[in-house]
Amino acid sequence: MVWVSVGLVLVVLGVSLAARAAWSVRSGEQRGRASNGAHGMGIALGAGLAFWGSVVAIIALLADRA
Repeated sequence: MVWVSVGLVLVVLGVSLAARAAWSVRSGEQRGRASNGAHGMGIALGAGLAFWGSVVAIIALLADRA
């Protein structure tokens, strides 16, 4: 059950990181500032964390049922 919690924490952190980076890009565009590559890297990192967190959580759930 610990690994399920770890997976869920990774998913929440990844989604929040990607959403924050995307929101920064949007608010910067409204203020007339150009985005740089760091925002894209933040979105990609957040999506990666969320993906691997979901993989860990699914494998842990399947292992608990066996």
